[in-house]
Amino acid sequence: MKKFIAAIALILWFQPAAAGELWRGVNAYNARNYAVAVAIMQQLAGRGDPYAEFTLGAMYDNGVGVPRNLTMALALYKRAGAQGLADGQYMAGRFYGGGRGVKQDIAKALFWFELAAAGGHPLAPLLRDQHFNQLSASVRQKVMEDATDWQSRHPAQLRCGVTRCIYPSWTRRPGWTPFDQQFFYPGQNQ
Repeated sequence: MKKFIAAIALILWFQPAAAGELWRGVNAYNARNYAVAVAIMQQLAGRGDPYAEFTLGAMYDNGVGVPRNLTMALALYKRAGAQGLADGQYMAGRFYGGGRGVKQDIAKALFWFELAAAGGHPLAPLLRDQHFNQLSASVRQKVMEDATDWQSRHPAQLRCGVTRCIYPSWTRRPGWTPFDQQFFYPGQNQ
C-alpha cells in the first residue's frame, strides 16, 4: 500500500512539473528560441508526453527549429495519437489521407479519423465520412472494427470534452500550442 501511495504522490508531483516544462518550451518557441524549444520538446517527448510529441511533430511537419521531416512528423503524431491525443490522431489521418510523406492509404486515414472523431476533434467527422465513402463495404467494416477494438483497449483516450486537449474549448486558435490558425485550418482566414 505504501508503494502505491508513493507512486500516486510521484505522479501528482511530476504532472505540474511536466506541464511547466511544456509551457517553457512553448514560450521558447514563441520567442523564436527554437533550439531551446526543440530541446525541451524532445526531452518531454522522450518521456512520452503526448502534447510534446504532437508539438515536436508539428515542428518537423513545418520545418520550424528542425529540418522538415514528414516521416518524423508522422511518427510523432502517431505516438501522440496512440496515447489518445485526438489532435495527433487527426494529423495522422491527414497524412495518410493526403499521402503526405507516405503512400496514400485511405483505410489507415479512416482508422485515425475515427479515433479522432471519438476523441472529440471537431474536423475529424467530416474527413472520416469522406474517407469512409471511398472504401468498399468490407474494408470499411474491418477498419471500423479495428477502431472499436482500439478504443476498447484504450479507455484513457484524452477526450476533448473530459480532459485537456490541444483545443480545450475548440476556439478559433488553440490555447497553448505555438502554431497559428493556418496550421490547423489551412486556407481559412484568422
